[in-house]
Amino acid sequence: MKNKSLIRALVLGVSLAAPLAATVHAQTGSSAAQFEGRVGTVESVRTQAVPTSGTTAGTVGGAVVGGVLGNQVGQGRGRTLATVGGAAAGGVVGNRLTSGTTTVWVVNVRFDDGTNANIEQDSQPPVWAGERVRVRNGSLERIR
Repeated sequence: MKNKSLIRALVLGVSLAAPLAATVHAQTGSSAAQFEGRVGTVESVRTQAVPTSGTTAGTVGGAVVGGVLGNQVGQGRGRTLATVGGAAAGGVVGNRLTSGTTTVWVVNVRFDDGTNANIEQDSQPPVWAGERVRVRNGSLERIR
């Protein structure tokens, strides 16, 4: 019976922690694939740090640890509240600990039709400002 209450409290705590721990993935530009075949001139190349959201494993693991620690406090309803609160707080902490940033390269291209686009690349692109480029197979290639 005691284990059943602990499991219920942990599930409730994880349910409370999930929305609190949610983070937004910032998007700075577009995928090159949507501009396939277009030709233009590189205006600029820059790096940008993009926040990444925490992992589900981090959130759930933190909630379980927090719930177990909370379950060590008090008796009766107080213990249940401590378990739920510990699981919620642990979920938020676990999510934050697995969050971080990643670097993307943002290439600003002015296409020949006059449109401008910021294209994200996961690795350093082989192009520089002023070069003519074509989008091929989802990436930028220099036109010689």
